[in-house]
Amino acid sequence: MKITEVKTYLVNAKRQNWLFVKVMTDEGVYGWGEASVEGQELAAEAAIHVLAERSVIGEDPRNVDMIYQKMYRHGFWKSGFIYGSAISGIDQAIWDIKGKILGVPVYELLGGRVRDKIRTYTHGGPHNAAQCIEMGFAGLKTGIGPGIEVANDRYAAAKSFAKVLEDVRKIIGDDKIIAVDHHGQSTVRDSLALIEAAKDYNLHFFEEPITPENAQLYRTIHDNPWNVPIAAGERLYSRFDFREIISNQWLDIVQPDICHCGGISEIRKIAYMAEPYLIKFAPHSPNGPVATAASIQVAAAMQNFDILEFAQTVYLRPEIYDIDLKPVDGYFKIPTKPGLGIELDEEALAKYPYENIQYTARYRADGSVAEI
Repeated sequence: MKITEVKTYLVNAKRQNWLFVKVMTDEGVYGWGEASVEGQELAAEAAIHVLAERSVIGEDPRNVDMIYQKMYRHGFWKSGFIYGSAISGIDQAIWDIKGKILGVPVYELLGGRVRDKIRTYTHGGPHNAAQCIEMGFAGLKTGIGPGIEVANDRYAAAKSFAKVLEDVRKIIGDDKIIAVDHHGQSTVRDSLALIEAAKDYNLHFFEEPITPENAQLYRTIHDNPWNVPIAAGERLYSRFDFREIISNQWLDIVQPDICHCGGISEIRKIAYMAEPYLIKFAPHSPNGPVATAASIQVAAAMQNFDILEFAQTVYLRPEIYDIDLKPVDGYFKIPTKPGLGIELDEEALAKYPYENIQYTARYRADGSVAEI
C-alpha cells in the first residue's frame, strides 16, 4: 500500500477556518486529519503540500512513525506552529488509515482504552454558563472579564475578575468545573494577583498566566500559595518544547494541541512524559470535529488524561461530520468505529468556503501593543 495524494479543505466556521487533510492510498483506503491554526490556515495549507511531496507521497501509511520522522527531520527547520500544524494534520490522517486497515479504533493502537468516557468542558462566562451545563458539559472555561486592563490597574482587574468567577460559580454551583484562560497577557506579578483573586472559587486550572517564551517564570507562578493549579502548552509544539517545563514540574496540567504539536504521534509522547511527574494531560482543542475526534482517541488511552476542551463552533456545521459530539453528564462517548471514528462529507465541506477573518488586535490603555 502506498500514499498517492494529500488533499486539503478549508471550511469556514465563523470564528475561524478549519483546515482538513485527506490522505489517499492506492488501495482506496483514506484518512482524515485536521491542521486548523487560527489566522494562519493558508500558510499551514501550503506547508502540508510541501511535506506531502517531500516526505509522504509514495510511503506506506502503515509506517506511521517513519513518516512522522521524515516530516519532522527532513526539512531542517523543525516544528513551530506552521510546520507543526502541517505535520499534525497529515499524521492524524495516517493514524486514521492505519486504524481502518486493521479494523480498530486508534486508541487500540495506543494500548487500548483506560477509561469508559471522556470528560469535557466548553467556553463561556456569566452570560451563557447555565446553557453550557444544560448542554451536558462538565463545566466551562472563561476569561478574566471584558475590558480589564491588568497592567494599568492590578487591584481593579483582580476585583473585577473575582466578580466574574463569583457570578459563574453562583450560576453553575459548586460541583461544576471553572477554568480560566489568560492567553499570557500579564507579567508574573499581575498574574499572581489574578490567581489570588481566584483562590475562593475552586478553579480547575488557570491557563497561560504568562507567554510561553519564558518557561522558567512558570516556577514562581506554579508555587503560588493559594493552591490554584497552573496549565499551559497550546503554544509549545513538540516534546522537546515541553521537556524543561515537565522535568522541572512547573505545571500541574499540560495542554498540547493535536493540531499543532505533531499530531497523535507527538501528543501521546508528551502525555507519557508528564505521567511520571503526576502532571495531568488536558489537550487544548478549540478547533473542528476531526481534531476533537483525534483528541478523544488519545484521551481514551492516556492514564493521566484529565479533561478535553471543546468549541461549540463545531455545532455550526453538523452536516459535515458523522460523529456524535454531544456530551452527556459532562462526558463524550468513546467511538468504536475503526480509525478516528469520523467521516467528513466533501460536498458539505464545499458549502462553507474559506473567508479571510480579521482577528481583533489589542492595545493597552496607553496605546502600546498587548497580547491577544
